[in-house]
Amino acid sequence: MDIDRNEFLRYLGWKGQETDETLLRKLDEAAERCLNIAQPRSVVRRFALDENLALAGTGFALKGSDIRRHLQGCGEIYLFAATIGVEAERELARLQCRNAYEALLFDTAASCAVESYCDDVCADLQKSCGRLLTDRFSCGYGDFPLTAQKEICAILRTDAKIGLCCDESFLLTPRKSVTAVVGITDLPAAESVPRGCGRKCAACNNANCAFRAKD
Repeated sequence: MDIDRNEFLRYLGWKGQETDETLLRKLDEAAERCLNIAQPRSVVRRFALDENLALAGTGFALKGSDIRRHLQGCGEIYLFAATIGVEAERELARLQCRNAYEALLFDTAASCAVESYCDDVCADLQKSCGRLLTDRFSCGYGDFPLTAQKEICAILRTDAKIGLCCDESFLLTPRKSVTAVVGITDLPAAESVPRGCGRKCAACNNANCAFRAKD
């Protein structure tokens, strides 16, 4: 898990503007603070998938045309959840009471950290699987409903295993957490696998998102 400086800047809305040493030092300080506090944990389970996108033995089916398109040709999936832990949440609350600017930088660093950790989880899955995996696809991408998040947490028992809960609004606590689906294709694993979720911006209908990557 790391925090890439360019990704950090992108999350802050940077579009190639000039930066100075003071800003870069602040970014590095926030990143270091976040990485020192983070307690990354994850839980993963593998499921067979039928033609209705139902997960074997769960009574739960994935809904939405975008997730169906993403998993085309996949007979199995990995369901996973990841978090960087509650201590990052507590540190953010402390900073919000003390310094709004530092809080903003820490919050952004934490967002980068959890995405980087998810990249690491997916990379490890790819190494051990033997078959090519799809990019990860999370609830809220495209028309894959956010409501599925609660069911995913229940199936994975994230509350007991990694301290991750989903509330009645289908939001995660701690906030710097992710649930996702990764498809297992019938193709042999590629020699090199790109980092990142890849499709998340291309698949998302929120064209005005502040974190949207450039096309």
